[in-house]
Amino acid sequence: MAQQAQEQPDLARPHVTPVIGPISEPGPNPIDMNEFDNVVDGSAIEGKTGNFVFTVGSVASGKSTLQNFLVHRLHVDENIHFDRTSSDGNTVSEAYLNAWVQNIAAGYLPERTRKGVLREFNVRFGQRGKPSLDFSFIEIAGEDIRSIVPTATNQPRLHEHLERYLRQKGVNKRFVFVSDSSRNRLGKGRFEEDLLFDTLIRYLLSDAGIGLKTLNLLFIAAKWDVVRNEYKSDAQYFRTNFPQTRSTIQASPRIRASYMPFSVGEVVLEKRESGESVARLKSIERRYVELLINWIYHTFTQRELKGYPKVTVSFWDRVRDYFA
Repeated sequence: MAQQAQEQPDLARPHVTPVIGPISEPGPNPIDMNEFDNVVDGSAIEGKTGNFVFTVGSVASGKSTLQNFLVHRLHVDENIHFDRTSSDGNTVSEAYLNAWVQNIAAGYLPERTRKGVLREFNVRFGQRGKPSLDFSFIEIAGEDIRSIVPTATNQPRLHEHLERYLRQKGVNKRFVFVSDSSRNRLGKGRFEEDLLFDTLIRYLLSDAGIGLKTLNLLFIAAKWDVVRNEYKSDAQYFRTNFPQTRSTIQASPRIRASYMPFSVGEVVLEKRESGESVARLKSIERRYVELLINWIYHTFTQRELKGYPKVTVSFWDRVRDYFA
């Protein structure tokens, strides 16, 4: 039976003062990710099984940054057992994730994924007394997702390898839709992301597209620090900028959707000797990435991690919040 579809309220928010971690002094240069040959060639996609998280969004929306932060946070928490060795013995994949951890620790944000490039990573994490979650995630350029929206000159399509992943019957799929809040200043949005998200959701559900029976989605307002003083809440942000996406979600009993904001922390521009300005993290914001980690863990295991922001809100939590 199809799962009971519903639009979830915003994920529970931690009420404590956010914990900001300082960044170490950077090295002379970040680790060059182009040194790693970890690109999916399509030969091993057929027959894929297991849990997969597909992070989608437009160009430069923050998809790679979100994934980098996810891996870094899992690595630095001593209360999390984090295994990043690839299940297929691909040591390059592990080296790639190690470089993510080191670059974020030194304050370096990732470069955009190049068009046409698709990478797969497999990791496991859990806590003592709780089940370990084994899942894979895909890194893909925004251009190869945005191409699903029809234009005057191009036929709509997804990246060939991404399409094949999505069609694998044995893959247990979850989707993270990343919106770039800086493109949706209050009163200035052009609904480009609404068109993309709505088109993609319809394609995923349509029999003429992927034909999925159900969708479990998390919508993230990335770069939230840019607009958080313009919108009363992230709920208002999504209502204002995604009218048709939300209409499609509310009309379909096959979709389960949640929403949350996301910020990486304090970012500063540093000038190099060459005169080039480079964005660098000065401090890391933990609470948003921890909520994302717990959502991923909960959506596959129906359990929650101890010490992480709650994904589900109990009746007594709501009573406490009301009187807070």
